[in-house]
Amino acid sequence: MNFGLFGNNNRIANLVITDTAIRYADLKMGSPLIVQNYGEKLLPQGVIADGKIIEYDTLAMILEECIYDWGIKKRQVRFIVPSTSIIVKRVLVPADIAEDELKGYLFMEIGTSIHLPFEDPLFDVVKLGEKEDKQEILLVASPEEVIHSYRDILDEVKLKPVAADISPLALYRFFYHNDMVKSSDHEMILQFDEKLLTISIFHRNQPIFLRPISFQGDVDLPDSSPDLDRGGIFYLEDTFKEIEKVFSFYKYSLNKGEVNVNNVILTGDHPYLNEIYQSLSERLSAAVHRAPQDSMLDAKGQSVPGYYDLAVGLALKEVL
Repeated sequence: MNFGLFGNNNRIANLVITDTAIRYADLKMGSPLIVQNYGEKLLPQGVIADGKIIEYDTLAMILEECIYDWGIKKRQVRFIVPSTSIIVKRVLVPADIAEDELKGYLFMEIGTSIHLPFEDPLFDVVKLGEKEDKQEILLVASPEEVIHSYRDILDEVKLKPVAADISPLALYRFFYHNDMVKSSDHEMILQFDEKLLTISIFHRNQPIFLRPISFQGDVDLPDSSPDLDRGGIFYLEDTFKEIEKVFSFYKYSLNKGEVNVNNVILTGDHPYLNEIYQSLSERLSAAVHRAPQDSMLDAKGQSVPGYYDLAVGLALKEVL
């Protein structure tokens, strides 16, 4: 999703900035794809909260350290917009609105017939098809101030932001490249990070649903449970129930009971992802999958940690 920022330099660096970490990946294009360079810097608690930059100067200083360590001085960069600031909304528009006029039409309607929970949105549009003699579109919007806060801090440290994306699209791109998704399926992607779950659903290679769920409060993760009772993730019980509710909502509210999610892909950097995988495999009616360990290799042929899939999917933005 390009939010008015463009660029086509093949040496674009790809940054994922979350509440807990900054990650970077740089691809060598070819077949197979090689993760040429990658890196991670953990963030102190409170620098970013729910996707909002709280300690601007601290984040700028850490970014400058990353730029030096990763050798990306003055590079063009793509970045991920925080899922907590994204709204996805199905909208019906008149059938006679041409595709190249959709954004102009929506710009006029936002705030009148189309209501968003924030002012001054930046948005993109996905055309879904026809419904009730109208066009059905998916409106993907984020507050301008959130996107500009990330753009501005990247400018501050002498990087050149050229494109923004959202994590579900970047992840879907990665899974598509690895033949883990099918256009005909109803795919749910569960991005389980330490502080945030992002639920998204795709059909016909298009995003249909997106919902972020922040884990409330400061959760002290327990030590890994030596047995199989998965007690270490007891605090996620309500989150698991929310996932099951999304299954029902998608089937009955969005699709009148005619279709259901039939494939689930689990990803993220949560330290208990293995236990989460086991629990969801038992609870959900659809098969739950994870990306193969060898789906990303570095220049030396070594496996790259799975939580870099988001940065790699971002790097594929102008390729697929």
